[in-house]
Amino acid sequence: MPGSRGVAAAGAAAVLALTAGCGMLGLGEDAAESDEDRLVNMINDSNRLEAELAAAEYRLIEKCLEDAGFTVHDPWALQAYEPEEQESLSEYPPHEGFIIEAEEAAEYGFGQWANGPDGMEDPATEDYWAAEEEEWQEEEGDSYEEPDTAEWDALDPADQYAWYVAYQGEEYAEWSYGSAQEYADMMAGEGDYAEDAIAEEEAVADEGEIDLEEEMDPEPKPGGCQLEMIQQLHGEPELVEESYENEDGSTETWEYWSYGVENPLYASETMWEDIELDYADKMADEQDAFLDCISGKGYEGWEFDQYNALPVWEFFAQLYYQNASEEEKDMMLGDSDAVVPEIPEAAGSSYEEWKAYEIQMAVDFAACGDETGYADASEQAYEEAHVDAYTAVEQDVYAWQEKIKEALATAQELLDA
Repeated sequence: MPGSRGVAAAGAAAVLALTAGCGMLGLGEDAAESDEDRLVNMINDSNRLEAELAAAEYRLIEKCLEDAGFTVHDPWALQAYEPEEQESLSEYPPHEGFIIEAEEAAEYGFGQWANGPDGMEDPATEDYWAAEEEEWQEEEGDSYEEPDTAEWDALDPADQYAWYVAYQGEEYAEWSYGSAQEYADMMAGEGDYAEDAIAEEEAVADEGEIDLEEEMDPEPKPGGCQLEMIQQLHGEPELVEESYENEDGSTETWEYWSYGVENPLYASETMWEDIELDYADKMADEQDAFLDCISGKGYEGWEFDQYNALPVWEFFAQLYYQNASEEEKDMMLGDSDAVVPEIPEAAGSSYEEWKAYEIQMAVDFAACGDETGYADASEQAYEEAHVDAYTAVEQDVYAWQEKIKEALATAQELLDA
């Protein structure tokens, strides 16, 4: 395997060397397409390897459990998956949130009217969501099938709990489900899980006497057959601590157990930020031109946010919920810090006027997208930013793939033993 890896690395280096100089030969566009195809293949190969390794890990766990006498398994816990084939390097460029097809804009606007309190009563809302569902089905498909749980459901709760203990260890099972008795009560809807008990607890919580959102205890170290699989393929699991700084300056910290080698595509803490910054730099002139265009059509005060999008959703949440209760406003807007324009007089004062204003805005934004060439420039810039970012970690990804292949070979040896 090391020998073939060296040949692959040399080949990849040769490809990079050749494509680096293609621009001088007038082949820049073809070279960019070649770069994207190569990197998309790299991503799909990585996703396939990850799915294969996950399936092998589950088979090792099943083998361990069956050696211990457990022949029926929770299909949700050990469910393998088929990786989706990625067709392009970049998906959903930022402009898609505020520049939509002219025909769709004229019919539905941005679709935000369907989310407002008055939109719930609008007869057109049902048609809108049906059209959205149909489009989603065309894009995503409907190939997912839920696992058959009949055998598992037929087990006694005590046997199910014993399986969880064998799967991840007693401490982990108790952390996830409580004691064996608590699990049995939960499955039967008895004890603390009876309807009356739950209603009483919620009533006490509403009075502020208890906090239903209290933090869980830290995740315990995996045990049982899962730990055995981890040790066989990856060594000892590692306790990882991460922290997050809130806007008020406070810090939240959490811990979790990690194992295996992380894909370099997802290991970088700044890769996605770098893509957004690179994209913003490439689109600076186009963004100014687009803002000038919509300003000329009467839409003042709009600014691009940190994600290179216009806060359309936040603007219309304020528009449609301006007469709603503070609780409803907070539910829709939460702690959003988006800078949105003030609601203009042109938006009107009734739901019908607000909806008409939204549709006209979507039409005008689409027109400015055409006039400035924004959508085409955005797609190209977003692709180029992704090509640059993925190329920077390409060789690291190939090295990671080899480690995954080694783990797969080890798993197969253990399964065959």
